[in-house]
Amino acid sequence: MKRLVSCFLAVGLFAAIGCDTHSTPGGPGATTGPNTGSAHKPLVGQADDTFTLSTPTLSTSIKQGEAKTVKISIKRGKNFSEDVALKLDGMPKGVTAEPANPQIKHGEDETAVAFKAADDAALSTSRSK
Repeated sequence: MKRLVSCFLAVGLFAAIGCDTHSTPGGPGATTGPNTGSAHKPLVGQADDTFTLSTPTLSTSIKQGEAKTVKISIKRGKNFSEDVALKLDGMPKGVTAEPANPQIKHGEDETAVAFKAADDAALSTSRSK
């Protein structure tokens, strides 16, 4: 009986002393939190090393055979000065973008992308609200 009690006491003491009560927020493998040194999003403004892209606030429609240019602008956070490559996916059949792989270069605030619809481009019956 004394052995059983001393065993439980030893295991309990080991658990109380050996366990670290500070864990990584978000569980194992998480990379954000107060103990990781990562920057937190500020209450006002934009976080360091980030950017935000802006497109026209109204939808842009083009008809078959037409072309329209859309400007895409960037707002850079503090310490973010890299080039940003844009990827355009999911365009309807017969619609192309020029340039096909637009970029916003370091030091620039926007880029222009010309969307062109071929004479036989796919028709869409959806309307944006």
